[in-house]
This record gives sequence, C-alpha cells and structure tokens, in this order.
Amino acid sequence: MKIIFEKKTFTLEEELRVGVISDSQLSPFSWKNNRTFERNLVRSLQTLRNRGCNMVIFAGDICNIANFYAYHRFKNAFRLVFGSSMPITQFIMGNHDYFPAFTSRWKKRFLFETNLGHKPFSHYVVNGYHFIGASPDCRNQRNGYSRVLPFLDEEIAEAVRDSGDRPVFVTTHNNAAGTVYGSETYGDVALGKILVKYPTVVNFGGHTHFPMLDERSIHQRDFTSLNTQSTSYVELEKGKVNGPVPPNPHISPMGYVLEFGKEKIDVLRINAGTGMEEKPDMRWSLPTAVSKDKFVYTDSRFDLSLATDEDRPTMPAVYGRSEKIGMRAYLIFEKGEDKDFVHSYRVEFSDGKVQYYFSDFYKGLSNPNKEVVLPIYEKAAGVYDVEIRAVNSKGLESLSGTRICDVRVPSYRRYPLIFAPDAKYF
Repeated sequence: MKIIFEKKTFTLEEELRVGVISDSQLSPFSWKNNRTFERNLVRSLQTLRNRGCNMVIFAGDICNIANFYAYHRFKNAFRLVFGSSMPITQFIMGNHDYFPAFTSRWKKRFLFETNLGHKPFSHYVVNGYHFIGASPDCRNQRNGYSRVLPFLDEEIAEAVRDSGDRPVFVTTHNNAAGTVYGSETYGDVALGKILVKYPTVVNFGGHTHFPMLDERSIHQRDFTSLNTQSTSYVELEKGKVNGPVPPNPHISPMGYVLEFGKEKIDVLRINAGTGMEEKPDMRWSLPTAVSKDKFVYTDSRFDLSLATDEDRPTMPAVYGRSEKIGMRAYLIFEKGEDKDFVHSYRVEFSDGKVQYYFSDFYKGLSNPNKEVVLPIYEKAAGVYDVEIRAVNSKGLESLSGTRICDVRVPSYRRYPLIFAPDAKYF
C-alpha cells in the first residue's frame, strides 16, 4: 500500500526555533502511578517553551505500549505546557507505538492518528525549510523502514529540488546504522540506502536513548545524523558493569533547540533538568548552505592514530579511599579530567580482574562534585588493592591512576538495572 505524506506549509513572522525530543515511553496503564517519564516530558516541553521554540518535533516512542491512556497523557502534557499557544508540532511513531505485538500495524497507525490528530508520515515546509517526518512501518527495532524507503525517497527528492543547497530535515525513529553513537546496536539497517544520496539531509533519530553529550551523537559522512537521546531514560553501550542502563538514568532528560540564522543553524543541547545549555563552548553548528566539503563532524575526530598524550584524560596520582556500608563496598576518589569529559573508569583489582564503570556524565556536565562515589558490583568477597584510570569517549585511558588499598568487599552484588523509581516495569 502506498504511503501518503501529509503536506502542510507554515509561515512564521519570527525566526524559526525548533525543539527536537523523543522517546517519552509513557505508561499505558491508567491504574499505575508511573509518573517519572510523564514529568520528564513536561519538564522537557517547559524548557522548549522557555527557549522560545515555535516548532516541536518528536521522534517516536510516545508510548511504551500504545493505547488511549498513553496518548492522552502525551496530549495533556502539551496542553499543560503550551495551552492555547501551541507551536507547530510534527510527531512520528516509534517501534513501541506499534506494541502490543498482536495488534496490526494499521490499527496502531489509526490509534496514533485519531488520538493525536497527526499523520504518521508528514512533510512540512516552515519558513521555506522542509521537515519530513517518517514513522517506521512496524515494530522491528532494526529494520522498520524497508517498506517506507521508496516513498521516503520521493519526499526527500522533492524537498531537495525545492531547497537547493539548504538543509532538508528528516526525522525517523532510528538513525541509519553506522552513523551516530548507538547506531551500531540500534540503527536501522535499510535507512542509509537512500539517505546516502542526499548530502543536504539532516536526519534526527531517537530509539537508542544514547546521550547527546557524547560528541559521537552528531555524525557526517554522506549526510548529517543527530541522535536525540530521550526524555525518559538514558541507555549506553554494553560492556560496563553499571550498564547498559546506568544509575539514575531518568535524572536529566535532554533535547535539542535549533536556532535558525541567515548563515548557520546552531544546535543547542539542552538539559531539561536544569533548563541550561550543555557544552555551550562546544556548540554544534550547521551551515544554511550545505556541501560535503563543509562537513566537520566526521569520523576523523575519533582517529586514534592522530591522538597524542595530551588527548588522554588525566587522573590524580594519589590515594583514594573505600567504605563499606551494609553489604556493599564503595570506591571514593577524586574524579578524572578531560578536554571533553570522562566517559568511564577502568578499575583493576589486585587479583588481575579489570572492570569498567560508566561515569555520571550523562546527567550533565555542570556537576560541582569533585569526588566520585562508585559502588562495587560483580566482585567476589575479599580484600583487594585497586587502581582506577579515567577513560574518555574516544577510548583513551589516563596514563596515571588513583590507588585505593585494602578495599573490603563483603559479598558479591549484582548491579540493579532500574529505569526509574516508579517504572521498574513499564
């Protein structure tokens, strides 16, 4: 069946300012008091309103399981924040919006349309800029766009013909595989087949929940990709002891604010917990006249063959301390430093075992605490000496380490994966 994109044109008197968020994953259960993700969505919308956004894009996974109650909560959040001064809104579906599995995708699209008043496929022109919103065709987490591609290709081609060298914004639930941070695990395997044809495309994708504070969350090769993180909780790559969902992942919902100027579009990373811009001194910027020779957010930024010792994080060559509280042991030490941020810590025990733990960078980088308090997990009871080194997002380790002697681990403890205090089960 042919996919039809709903066409709309808007003209704003003021400069265009676009907020981009995703993955609220609101609870479908009217009887459950799961409110953390709902509060996070409201905080995010309030932040976008306070930043003067006159358009809001949502990149899918509105619901955890799609039903009337989840969509009602989503609509109510917008009404609560914006009232009668509603911005332009462009919403798409995500894989969770096709749950539960026993309901057909046609019924889920109908549910989306009737509850939100939006088509799952749309093409807006706002102040001359094209914004295409393309939902996946099904709940498949890595291959939801195969049947969408021919129709999405037509829409992008039309937008590019009209736009010339100006950027064309395409929102999909996934990014293309092999682009931004997290796309190796959660990227769509088909989407890149058409996006590679269009260097002026700027693709926003959710789904991964990976943090936008990591510089790998913007990527340019054949086109531009940005990872939108989520308003619900953060997820990270596997392989660390306190992951892939790190401690308190719901603390700092984040999103983008795009400020449109005559020559460039600034991309601000906004922490809805504080209302402040993160990393303002490393703000991303896209030219209003796009060409591949102007791409700066390329893989070369992470070429380790070009790295020097100055690119490594540093760790105080001092002694930390440990504490035992109940049946849990904690490592307490002065945090590492980096030109960007410390992504994780390498912990080596005197028995030769090495563990990696995420730092708390995903909560925001304005944390004034100079000490790290790190619970030990997945370690047998015993007494150990420990050396801790800092690791940045490029994977470079500090040359020096902090030592802690006579760490007493009273018992083996597994890391408790908790999405939010009231959302252990969605």
